[in-house]
Amino acid sequence: MKNLRIAILILFFFNSCRHEKKITPEVYFSGDSAEIIISNSKDQIYKGLFVVGKNILSFRDCNRPEKDLAVIDSTGKMKELYKTLFLHSPAFPYEYVYVELKGEVKEATDFAPARIVDSVIVVSDVLDFEQKNYQNACIPYDFWALGKNWSLQISRKEGIIAMKDFSAMRVYVFEYFIPKMIGDKVFNYTSNNYATQSAIKVLIKHESCMMDSSNHQFNYSATVIVDGKRYSGCAIKGTSTE
Repeated sequence: MKNLRIAILILFFFNSCRHEKKITPEVYFSGDSAEIIISNSKDQIYKGLFVVGKNILSFRDCNRPEKDLAVIDSTGKMKELYKTLFLHSPAFPYEYVYVELKGEVKEATDFAPARIVDSVIVVSDVLDFEQKNYQNACIPYDFWALGKNWSLQISRKEGIIAMKDFSAMRVYVFEYFIPKMIGDKVFNYTSNNYATQSAIKVLIKHESCMMDSSNHQFNYSATVIVDGKRYSGCAIKGTSTE
């Protein structure tokens, strides 16, 4: 029998992402050694994004983000890790998280997900499991903005603008639109979510920025207005704007 112990670590990102969490899975085996599952010799380590969908577990490899793989979780714990990660942190439906997995990629012909995808990853071990942030988001993003008790991801690749207000435990998700720009110094993003009757405006400027909670100096400032509420902070420029 496997006894699973989950250690939940709270990551602090310049005091703005203090509610973003990381889970380090640890698995302990007991009983006869014959019960221990030995990893396949073909297993490799994969890093990417994972989500629990409506009918399927899905994985995007950092090296091939344009392709989704179905997940066959032989550990039996990935759904529970996903649920635990968002217990005390705001999340939106089908939000991807960063994972490091050990497993093997196979064609989906012999598996049920073959109707949806052409490849699967058979997971033999979960090495890392945490919410996305600017340090682990391997899918290219435009900007990641940070402030006191809030964070904002702007990603053309993922097609979203996602704002998290940790003090209010709220998430605002908007469709991505190309920003209006003034040279390469000012980026002005706007979007609406008609389903939730919310609107967002994001102004990012290429200028020195420092937050009260950190001695780290950023190269961009960020001003965000969501439904009339104003947030101020700093931003990190990603590679998808280059």
